[in-house]
Amino acid sequence: MISKAKLKYFQSLSQKKMRGQEGLFLIEGWRTLEEASAGVAAFEALVYTKNAELREENSGILSSAKKKSKDIFEVSAREFSSISDTVHAQGIAALVKTFEFDFEQEVSRIARHGSAFVVALDQIAEPGNLGAIIRTADWFGTDAIVLSENCVELYNPKVVRATVGSIFHLPIIETNKLAGTIESLKKSGFTLYGAELNGSKEIQSIHWAKKSAVVIGNEARGIRPEISSLLDEHIIIPRFGKAESLNAGIAAGIIFAHHRFQA
Repeated sequence: MISKAKLKYFQSLSQKKMRGQEGLFLIEGWRTLEEASAGVAAFEALVYTKNAELREENSGILSSAKKKSKDIFEVSAREFSSISDTVHAQGIAALVKTFEFDFEQEVSRIARHGSAFVVALDQIAEPGNLGAIIRTADWFGTDAIVLSENCVELYNPKVVRATVGSIFHLPIIETNKLAGTIESLKKSGFTLYGAELNGSKEIQSIHWAKKSAVVIGNEARGIRPEISSLLDEHIIIPRFGKAESLNAGIAAGIIFAHHRFQA
């Protein structure tokens, strides 16, 4: 059973303002729950329907999630739909604390390795793009992701869903001043690259430094001039057809793959 007040509270977390105030966000679906169970110490709450509980193939995931949950609520399908952000809800959700990564500590940890690769995102606007970039960065073994000021919110339900659990696999650090973050990376020995339509070096000619960080810019405007001026190398992905531009997520995937195959 769940009280009306608690249900209303869960509903309120669909708002960015409430997620920020509470330091909590909802995740949905079996796949994301499974990845979260392996990546976080505890859930603040677990919410599921009777039908979800009866899914034998997911009994192990549910059992693991229950052990990690401070509060557990079984709800009706109608109640669940009122807190769900998806059209075809799977009837399972968990309440998770937002992440707290210290940038300086993470950079210090990463920089101790012989090689490192960091991705910085400058004002990415589309939730689907941000989620896809996080998922792709995870696939290629990126060490950390930095989100600039004015990026789409990390805990936007569409972002979380698009990561398919990768949001729990690597440090994702939100900064309110990307320029300062870039300067810190430089001081830690990183070479800074940027993906730009007017870049001076085609990607196939790039020889990645052992400690590399790449900036991916806004879908429409690219990297801000004040950020671009801080970079060491400006990369362009050459065009062979007639398309006006590349989707930010696709461009990021090409760059991550090029780095990984050279590493």
